[in-house]
Amino acid sequence: MDTRVHWQAIVNHPMGGWRHVAEPTLPKLDPTKRLLWCGIGGSLLPSETLLRAFGNEQAHRNWVTLASPEPAPDFRIQPGDQLVCASKSGKTLELWTWIARLRALPGFKDLAAPILITQDDANPLATWGRANGCQILPIPVEVGGRFSAFTPIGTLPLSWMGKDASAFLAGGREVVAQMEAGQGPWHDRVAATVDLLLDAHAKGITEWVLMPYAMRLDNLSAWWVQLVAESLGKVAQDGSRKGYTPIRAVGPVDQHSQLQRWMAGPRNLGVILMTVEGADTSEKLDPPAGSPYPGLAQLTGSEILRAQAEGTAGALEAAGVPLLRWSLPALNEHEVGAFMMAWQAIIGILGFALDLDPFDQPEVEDGKKRTFKRLGLS
Repeated sequence: MDTRVHWQAIVNHPMGGWRHVAEPTLPKLDPTKRLLWCGIGGSLLPSETLLRAFGNEQAHRNWVTLASPEPAPDFRIQPGDQLVCASKSGKTLELWTWIARLRALPGFKDLAAPILITQDDANPLATWGRANGCQILPIPVEVGGRFSAFTPIGTLPLSWMGKDASAFLAGGREVVAQMEAGQGPWHDRVAATVDLLLDAHAKGITEWVLMPYAMRLDNLSAWWVQLVAESLGKVAQDGSRKGYTPIRAVGPVDQHSQLQRWMAGPRNLGVILMTVEGADTSEKLDPPAGSPYPGLAQLTGSEILRAQAEGTAGALEAAGVPLLRWSLPALNEHEVGAFMMAWQAIIGILGFALDLDPFDQPEVEDGKKRTFKRLGLS
């Protein structure tokens, strides 16, 4: 398939602005203080993906997710907390539930002005923020929520952790530049992946697993699941139902919990298996007497993980399960940025190839309307 036609459809689409990766001006935040991140869906999953991939113990401890509207009886505001409210539309119900909850707690008035990540227009969050002296980090109108990783949704957490947000953005730009040019390694990888997924779809392979063999990338699968599910599960223009069912996994955990289904269950599933090169090989293992594996003394955890990934890949191939291998040269900001941008391109192109609009989510909006009606908020 010629990807240029469908890439041009992305370029021409009013929600194709995620291709433009700009360097934002970000506030300087104290990584030793808690960051209260109030958001959900596309306003949270890219952030937590990068937190998990690059955060140290301090960052994990100081990051506080405020997402579900359910009561939080043990939550307390602490001195020095910085609140970030993220919502593309500025209308997210869960976000406003948390703002209302925080305002009712002791200490809210002592917080610094919240930082808002939203469209800089007349939406309710931006309007409230301007009235209360909040800094607004804008999400462009032409960037949808699940395509927002390269806005402050992604760069602010990286900056807070002291990581290289510019390298993350550069990885994304590299992919876009090659897609625009119609050539290059990233262009070829995107095109080959689209061809594989389309061919598998025609053969009834509609479920795909993303399985990175790196625990620090476990949240990457969660980000990918939303990207695929909201973009490619649609009613096409001819009335037919099309799309893919994405499945979240991480190795080696899910080789013990899901691999049986993938290999012996219905043949409607494929696996995208990710590995990371350049892992540490200096670790020393000291198995005790009586260990069933005394040879561990000559191995490292990285070598064991690599063998597990290769063993799983070989078993899947032997069972006839479609397998796409994806290797990151290193686990760094540039490579993760390139991976995430490549998949945004893959999903956009696949949508148009399947006669779908990859940038809307009408059924999700219907569910929101029904929720508001039940609550008397419509």
